[in-house]
Amino acid sequence: MGGIVGAIIGLGIAIFGFLVMRDPLRLSIFAPGEEGYYQRMVFDALPRNSLRALGMLVCLFGASIVTAALGAAFKVRALQAMSKGLWALMVLSFLALWCFGIGSAIWQALRGKSSGWSDWFQSRRRAIELGPVDVFPSVTPQMRREALMFTVGFFVLVFVAAGAALIH
Repeated sequence: MGGIVGAIIGLGIAIFGFLVMRDPLRLSIFAPGEEGYYQRMVFDALPRNSLRALGMLVCLFGASIVTAALGAAFKVRALQAMSKGLWALMVLSFLALWCFGIGSAIWQALRGKSSGWSDWFQSRRRAIELGPVDVFPSVTPQMRREALMFTVGFFVLVFVAAGAALIH
């Protein structure tokens, strides 16, 4: 019974992470009244893709919970191996994204364009006060291409990780 409950919870987390990866503006549900801030943040490519990467990590976390829970509930070693492969992929993705973030911060600091936390708080407050931007269409063709690229890349990575875990 616990495996089924874990699978349902993991499935919810995985679906939410996948939806955030496809459209990062969905994160605004956690901050009612701050849609304008998230909308302005999603207009810029670097924060938008950073949020997509966060969605990818959340989806991997949920998918690994689902496979581990189903593997434990039904005593299927292949699902347990896939869960370990997804955990490994999640750890590698996290480390790669963390290193990219540190490198990007150092690059911005060397160029003299780094913004401190006080700038972030001020820009966030300003964006909240201004409210949502009335833009049509709200999703640009570049955003659609990025979403497709992230989705295809994500599935390729998941299939490679799951396949490698099954072969190992």
